[in-house]
Amino acid sequence: MARFANSVYFTPTAGGTSTWTLSALVTGYMTPALAGAADGTYTYRAESTDLSQWEIGIGTLSSSGTVFSRDTVYYNSSNSGVATGQSGAGTKINFTVAPQVGLIQMVHDTLCPDQATAWTYLQKAQARANIDALKYNYIINGAMMVSQENGTTALTGAGSYPVDQFLLDFATSGTLSIAQVASATPGGSPNRLRVTVTAADASVAAGDIVYLSTKIEGLRVADLLLGSASPKTFTVQFGVKAPAGTYCVVASNGGAGGTRSYVAEYVISGGEANTDVVKSVTIAGDTTGTWPKDNTAGLVLRWGLMAGSTFQQAAGSWGTVNAIGSSSQFNLMGTNGNVFELFDVSMTEGSAAPVFQVPDFTTELLKCQRYWEKSYDYATAVAATVTPGSETSTLVMSSATVSQGGSTVSFKVPKRATPTVTAYSPTTGASGKMRDVQNVVDVNANIDYVGQRSCRIYSSAITASSVLALIVHWKSDARL
Repeated sequence: MARFANSVYFTPTAGGTSTWTLSALVTGYMTPALAGAADGTYTYRAESTDLSQWEIGIGTLSSSGTVFSRDTVYYNSSNSGVATGQSGAGTKINFTVAPQVGLIQMVHDTLCPDQATAWTYLQKAQARANIDALKYNYIINGAMMVSQENGTTALTGAGSYPVDQFLLDFATSGTLSIAQVASATPGGSPNRLRVTVTAADASVAAGDIVYLSTKIEGLRVADLLLGSASPKTFTVQFGVKAPAGTYCVVASNGGAGGTRSYVAEYVISGGEANTDVVKSVTIAGDTTGTWPKDNTAGLVLRWGLMAGSTFQQAAGSWGTVNAIGSSSQFNLMGTNGNVFELFDVSMTEGSAAPVFQVPDFTTELLKCQRYWEKSYDYATAVAATVTPGSETSTLVMSSATVSQGGSTVSFKVPKRATPTVTAYSPTTGASGKMRDVQNVVDVNANIDYVGQRSCRIYSSAITASSVLALIVHWKSDARL
């Protein structure tokens, strides 16, 4: 596919079969430079003033729009072009006088949904870039759809995961709750996160903090080259619904002990208060600090809701405070009943974010299971007294002597790192137990051979029997 320049018609210095050098524009039209035509490939039509000689082909504009080569002749007045219906020779017309040359479009230069287009690799890449198809969202579960551990249950404790990959943490004398709620977002997700203040804390002490965060694995952000001499700029875009005020998004390295932070402020105006709005902040990558590029936490994003002076840093530049916000951070805890909602979160390379796209649920679930997984059905809570999905071990013996029984558990997705595995009795929900179905009793569960793909869960505390039947549920935690 060739480029197009509007209303370009010029006369070259000479005719013949050679490359054309611009001499003058044709009255009523523009030179390539006047039309803003960049050097590159264009389709052209050249014709004598009496139209007895003409040629259509593709060529290359160079030397800042002053020289045009005639690379391939499709059609001409001598019927010697390479297009269907011509002789196929691709011979250039020997113009007796300098022709008029115009930059035009042909069907192969136009997007035609009902026709196949023979684009080059670079043209395909450019087309994807034009529609932001090359924008990679570093955030997992930014649509807040996946919530394996807690579903829609409202949580009140610090360190809670209302949805996969997003954590609520706080230190305040007030109280709050957070939950995944069913409420359609501007981006099309059916869910969002909702933080509700249930007891106010209007006096912000130095160590008071409330924030939402997501940790991104170093392997996912390695291409941003953070900590190098040439880091990339990235943009965090998100939907928010909250009271009017100044809020902060913070990017930092590592985990809770990060040594580099960038505080970016955004404002919810009075007219935007408590309505769905989309905000974005652009951050130039850090040239210093340690930024992991392995399976540990490479970058952490935090949305500040309360920030005492200990966790404040000036906005707009990288610093060394493990920050939650700036001194301008709005205190959501200041009024009982305040609500903050977060949704449609993306982080992409560059200074402009594409329109948020809701990911496929199944694909997003698999990404989340790299960090956390359970044997229970998706909508069933951990420790529920249910048997569907449980691991089963059955053994029929010729004698009543048995030392242990159990089975190997294979994870649906290889884990980020060696996980912490917890067993549960499907009958009672008791942690650290298996159910001996044959003898109708819970028995101690042992877990070993734990790797990123599987582990073994077994028991040695079973009652002698000629038939052994054990069942067990489990969860596997490899969160950052």
